[in-house]
Amino acid sequence: MRFVIYSIKQAMANLLRNKVVNLLCLGIIAFTLLVPGIFNYISFNLERYIDKLSENVEAIIYIQDDSDNGAIEKLMQRMQANLLVKEVGFTSRDQAKANFSREFPELKYILSEFNYSPFPASIDVKFQSDARNLIQVESFVRDIKNAANVESVQLNMDWARKIAMIKKFTTFAGLFLSAILLIVSIFIIFNVVKINIFYRRDEINILRLVGASDWYIKTPFLIEGFVLGFLGGLLAGGLLLATIKAFPLYAGFVFNIIKQLIDFRQLPQKIFWQLLVTGTAIGLFSSFISLRRFIKQTPG
Repeated sequence: MRFVIYSIKQAMANLLRNKVVNLLCLGIIAFTLLVPGIFNYISFNLERYIDKLSENVEAIIYIQDDSDNGAIEKLMQRMQANLLVKEVGFTSRDQAKANFSREFPELKYILSEFNYSPFPASIDVKFQSDARNLIQVESFVRDIKNAANVESVQLNMDWARKIAMIKKFTTFAGLFLSAILLIVSIFIIFNVVKINIFYRRDEINILRLVGASDWYIKTPFLIEGFVLGFLGGLLAGGLLLATIKAFPLYAGFVFNIIKQLIDFRQLPQKIFWQLLVTGTAIGLFSSFISLRRFIKQTPG
């Protein structure tokens, strides 16, 4: 217990002794984690939006004009028998015309120019909420598309596919920037610990002369790296939350475009804890590597 108290006191003394260097180090860690945190936050929200779209997958199968009712009924029964399908509905040409008039009353005058409904009959297919495997859904749609009475098929997964591509790019860009910034952060902490070892080299030599073990000497420096990393992760979480809250205020136009894709109301706990754990790991790893190299080189 006395060893733990001693190590913590020494670590706090080291942090306070070199305030400017440690504050700079803290800021670099926070910025290092903030950038991938932003990309992770965007990717998290895009993934959630894709899942939301996947829960409401629908397809519209447009029927050829010369199809008879018996063939349409058989096609609907075939669709309903598929385990992916939740519900099947039929919309006649007249119903499609009435729906258009109801949804777009300002365009009703266009329909008056036709003696018949210009819209094809269609079968509306709603898929099960757990039918999130796009490959299976698309395979089903391709199979139906080859049916004799089908004119064309419209599947509402195009947006989900495009958003998934954006998510992949965001994830890749976040990982690339994170790798660069993590290396920079590790290098900074590595050198901060190195400086502290240099300042305390006389004390380290005395501790070795009186029989102190390497872990007795190393532990305060590891705690120092731990604290710097933890506080850096905490600061990064605070900055990310501030960025999320400030974005709608200072980027209103962009916010109105993407507000349905990204939830700006809160920071997910998962991302906050990832920042804390990553920051702490960076601090410990950097300190450990620095100690492993320079403690051995310290004469004693």
